[in-house]
Amino acid sequence: MKRILLVLMLLLPAVAFGSDLSKAFYDGVSQYEAGHYDEALDSFLTLSGQGIENGKLAYNIGNTFMQKGDLGHALLWYDRAHRLMPKDPDLIFNRNVALSEVKDRQEDLENPVLSVLFFWKKGLPLKTLQWLAIGSGGLFWVLLALTIFWRRPPLKNATLLCGAFFALFAATALWDTAVATRVQKGVVLPAAVSVRSGLSDTATELFTLHAGSRVIVEQARSGWVRIAFSEGKIGWVKKETVGVI
Repeated sequence: MKRILLVLMLLLPAVAFGSDLSKAFYDGVSQYEAGHYDEALDSFLTLSGQGIENGKLAYNIGNTFMQKGDLGHALLWYDRAHRLMPKDPDLIFNRNVALSEVKDRQEDLENPVLSVLFFWKKGLPLKTLQWLAIGSGGLFWVLLALTIFWRRPPLKNATLLCGAFFALFAATALWDTAVATRVQKGVVLPAAVSVRSGLSDTATELFTLHAGSRVIVEQARSGWVRIAFSEGKIGWVKKETVGVI
């Protein structure tokens, strides 16, 4: 009996914490629906500030920024939500509406050859790819063991097919993990920002980007980041003007 009471005492704070988080989220939703966008944003960002990474939360933050007329932050949070739930129809629609308002022509910095080779993985988040690799790998070893013991042609064919899927999912998951580790994608936050040749407000202005433009963040130094927008369009902006997805 004492052990049961001890377990309940340990679980109660976690349950209460989860209840508080749920209340904060639904408070934010209620405030948003009532048109109180500043209060809603405070509620949602409080949850995000506690380290909670959730697609629906990021989506609601994006919606709230959009209602406040902040295109840069809206697209930053839409992109974060898209990374977690890429097939959500409401997110896709709202994100496309926001993208249509971006002034700068968005150019793809991805390798076109790799985009063609891995066309099938679009819409699959990294975690899904990782679980597919683990699942197909486990099934492959089970089938391989059965094939060794029973030596039946159908099992051999199934093992080869499962092995091919395992290799495909594993290679793609490893590639996406490496890209996610090495490449940081960002979104321009202010209405307009000057991209300069050096780490100074007096450095030559190379070009201007506007809210919502997606960039690659290459390196950070002394409060500045070097970004790449497209082929040949590379320069420095202040760190706070770009949000990392």
